[in-house]
Amino acid sequence: MLNTARVALPPPIEVRLKNASEFVDNVTEFTREDLIGFRRPLAATFAFSAPLVLAFIYNYAGLQATLQWALAYCAITAFGLLLVGRQLWPSLVQEFEARSEAKRKAVADLRCGFGEASFISLVRAPYFIEHEHGVLVLADAGDFRTLFFSVSNDGEDPRWAYYQSGELNRKVWRWLRLPISRDVVRFSTEGSKVYGVDEIPVIDSIDAWEAVHTALGEPLDGAIIHRPLDELVDTLARMV
Repeated sequence: MLNTARVALPPPIEVRLKNASEFVDNVTEFTREDLIGFRRPLAATFAFSAPLVLAFIYNYAGLQATLQWALAYCAITAFGLLLVGRQLWPSLVQEFEARSEAKRKAVADLRCGFGEASFISLVRAPYFIEHEHGVLVLADAGDFRTLFFSVSNDGEDPRWAYYQSGELNRKVWRWLRLPISRDVVRFSTEGSKVYGVDEIPVIDSIDAWEAVHTALGEPLDGAIIHRPLDELVDTLARMV
């Protein structure tokens, strides 16, 4: 059976959301901080080595040579920022957009001020369908309902490691989900293992993915599908 309750956000999660919510609002400011904020290893090395080199030149060649080398450093720095900035601009804009979206979600989650703690005790094995970007999980939620998880393999979803290690076959699942972004920020399993079909089906095309998602009713991650698990498994087994 599935149970869900509102709980206060754990301090580590709240701190992480606050850090995300403090991200800059302007792409130009973000780019400037990235390019001249010594976040690139080469730029940091160049910036920290310049004073040492100029001090060495001043000690052995005098003020005039030092000024000439300082001007050369400035010219090289300006040229490097222009060249590197033009090459990095598309990736910087993409990163800015992704972090801006994360900021909007973090602000909304902080304003809600609570999380959704869920618990499910499985009486049978979950059903898995692998695809290019992760795995779909169907679990019996009781009362002829099915819990749907869309687990991503992008490295940020804590459930992916549990799936890879076989820990999603444990009887008890516990997780914490943020109310607006719907991100799962904590996940754990416990209890004995329950086993199902050894061979896991794989979705190998976008058409098959769309057909499976439509057959499930196009649910979002964490949604409850009001159909029994056996019915869904029987339907999907004929499609993949």
